[in-house]
Amino acid sequence: MPDQTLIRNLKEGDSFQGFLLAQEAFYKISTKGSEYLELKLADASGDLKAFLWDLRAVEGDLEAIRPDAFLRVKGAVTSYNGRLQLRVDKVRFAADAEIADFSAFFPVSARPVPEMLAELDGYIGSVKDPWIRRLLLDLFVEDGTLRAAFAQAPAAKSMHHAYLGGLLEHTLSVLGMADRACAHYRELHRDLVLAGALLHDVGKTAELSYQRSFGYTDAGNLLGHIAMESEWISRAVGKIPAFPEELRLQILHIVLSHHGRLEFGSPVLPKTPEALLVHYLDDLDGKLEVMFRARGDEAPGEAWSPFSRALDRMIYRRRWMGAGAEDDVVQN
Repeated sequence: MPDQTLIRNLKEGDSFQGFLLAQEAFYKISTKGSEYLELKLADASGDLKAFLWDLRAVEGDLEAIRPDAFLRVKGAVTSYNGRLQLRVDKVRFAADAEIADFSAFFPVSARPVPEMLAELDGYIGSVKDPWIRRLLLDLFVEDGTLRAAFAQAPAAKSMHHAYLGGLLEHTLSVLGMADRACAHYRELHRDLVLAGALLHDVGKTAELSYQRSFGYTDAGNLLGHIAMESEWISRAVGKIPAFPEELRLQILHIVLSHHGRLEFGSPVLPKTPEALLVHYLDDLDGKLEVMFRARGDEAPGEAWSPFSRALDRMIYRRRWMGAGAEDDVVQN
């Protein structure tokens, strides 16, 4: 990206000039009857709302200022209700050829993808059940297209792990907790739990769009990731001769029930210990990531985060740094 200030480093009163990605763009009418442009602009470090009050400041075609377009923006950082926003003075459409590095506009996992894929392969290699191992190898190793998408996709549009590589990072986190839980609860079938943890969100590779801004594909809106991944699993199982029907049902049950409640999109409730565990670990990992992110955004003197719609609460940001705490804190 050209030499410009990252969004996360902007402060009230700063001027800004540079390229940003429009995640949202709406033409609206003010209370005074005049038309204005409301934008959500982003780079890899974050996003912020932006407003252009005089449409004569748009250089070129107004219709080109649209979601998923790169824009050349000039403006000043202001604050409204305690949140930063950009008052746009000039804006124009920017062709892709003007953008040197697309990755500068998308948040990415802090963990290197090759490292995460090696960890994923390690978990698959540790599976002892030959039927489960064959299924996981077919989906996550032999299917190069799915493997590449799984390594790139975010885990959600905005709620948690909403960055490139976020799906893989979230899945590995759930796998790590699941492995520890299986060592504690000996009655759990470890291979079945690992299969459920690996497969519970794989459909998000097709549910979400992440080539520009994060959103939903047509299939994602019409079917959702649970329906899509259930079909993929059944199709993959059908290609493995003599795959046990009981095992197919138990794997699908974990996937179908992992949202935990009917009103949250699962067609069934968790009815096996393995399904219950995957549900709670998935939910825990997503919610903790939201809390860690809110605490990591701590501003000097601000003890509380803005209201989190994902968790329906504000987050207390201050860490307890008692004796020995420096050695225990993992930086996010």
